[in-house]
Amino acid sequence: MNPYHWQGHRPEIAVPRAQVVPILDQLRRGGSAVVLGGRGMGKSVLLRQVKAAADALPDVTTILFSAPPVDLTPERCLDTLARSLGLTLPQPLGATDLLLAFRAQYPEVQLLLLLFDEFDRYAHIPAVSASQSAGRRFFNDLEAARRDLPGIGIAAAGSIGIFVFRDILGSSFLARAEQFRLSPFDRSQLRDLASPFADHGRPLGEDALDALHLASGGNPALATFGLQELWDDRDSAPTEHRVMEIFTGFRERHREFLRDIEQSFSDPALSQAPQRVLDLVKRSGGTISRLDLQEACRAVDGSLRLDFIDVLHLLSASGLVQVEGSLVTDDPVSVRPVTSILSLPQVSLSRGGLRERFLYDLAHLLERLHAASADFFRSGGPGEEKKLLPEAVFACFLDLGLGLLGWLVEREAQQAAGRTDLKVRRGSSSETAVVEVKIWGRNDYQDVHRQIESYWTVGTVAGAVVMITDREIPDWPGSYRSQCLNPHDVLPITKTSPGSPIRAQLSYTSTTPDGMTAYLDHFLLRLPRR
Repeated sequence: MNPYHWQGHRPEIAVPRAQVVPILDQLRRGGSAVVLGGRGMGKSVLLRQVKAAADALPDVTTILFSAPPVDLTPERCLDTLARSLGLTLPQPLGATDLLLAFRAQYPEVQLLLLLFDEFDRYAHIPAVSASQSAGRRFFNDLEAARRDLPGIGIAAAGSIGIFVFRDILGSSFLARAEQFRLSPFDRSQLRDLASPFADHGRPLGEDALDALHLASGGNPALATFGLQELWDDRDSAPTEHRVMEIFTGFRERHREFLRDIEQSFSDPALSQAPQRVLDLVKRSGGTISRLDLQEACRAVDGSLRLDFIDVLHLLSASGLVQVEGSLVTDDPVSVRPVTSILSLPQVSLSRGGLRERFLYDLAHLLERLHAASADFFRSGGPGEEKKLLPEAVFACFLDLGLGLLGWLVEREAQQAAGRTDLKVRRGSSSETAVVEVKIWGRNDYQDVHRQIESYWTVGTVAGAVVMITDREIPDWPGSYRSQCLNPHDVLPITKTSPGSPIRAQLSYTSTTPDGMTAYLDHFLLRLPRR
């Protein structure tokens, strides 16, 4: 039986979360907590983990509310709470009276913990004033009871709705709650999530694990989806290529899930600041000035007034950006996009023939790769420096990115004298382009021009070499010509674009041994260690 069910909240393999212990400590002190996380980031699973840890303690009663009542009124919320506490009361009571009645009926309970999932749904604003909002009245009532009565802890989990409570509805609960933010799974956590494959003799190799990390961005729901699909491939090994195939088709099969993810951090009716900041992060080189971030949040639109710290907390808890350092004091702020199908471009803006469109889209993907360069390193052993991922994983990333942009991609396709890393075409066109990925100094990198030239056939209209390094190489274009390019009748045209992280694009027109004209572009890309 498949141990993965990405659409459920009760995973068979639950990866431990670091936030469980501090959240439980906060609640045991009679405090309140709010968990900020985007769609698919594991808020519901985290609350269940907190409940499981609390249930193991003596004299503790923990109640988890998976969603608000359908009829969202303060009275219905209190009635649901009363029934969950095992109380049958003749008349509506406030939260304090209700909890006093619980204490009188169950004196052995020393600590009562109330956990609320789907907090955003309590923030729904009906056609009444904010002061009459059912969610606001219910949680403020609970907060007053928590302050007056010992031994009560309250936690709630949500996304952008948390800021609705804060800025529109007003919430004494949020004013005192400690905020805990979710983060994507790292490679170690993904390895734990994939442990059933090893138990059944089909372990994920390091390259496949890297591919899963890059495609899902560590979003727990997306990672679980990928593993669920891989598990059903009983007749094939879980390869990095298969991982990318799975995620390339995700958009077509699950558009509504992607829409829900976007709405969990960006709602034009509330604020467009998160989308503006996310676009700014995608264009940046890894650092952004505080002034630019403030400007992105300054425009008056929607009903929320989010500052850039709010926005970056929301985006990082949605698994879209990675923030390092201090948001309060650092200038510029160190922030980069997290690589995943959520951050890769999905609309091609290129124009012209196939070669022009292919080169434009490839260059755009390389810029995104550079912006998220930290995701393309693998940690070494103790005392060792990080190393670039293998060439095959970079090829998989380009496979995924081009596939999301509408290109039809074949991996390791037979092409004339060998097998190229990528072979792509557009729609029903018979024209193709080929791509070869190399890392400077590794394997047969010096033969790459001859290698890609040997792939040229009738119908091939573009060839691209992507050469990657993490080192600073003096006059790299010159070194590249002398080491990788033999003298040709036509000298290369060196192209550079202002602001582009691509060090150089060397464009060649050459004649193959078969007498065909080949149009070859060599992209030189240095990835900084973040």
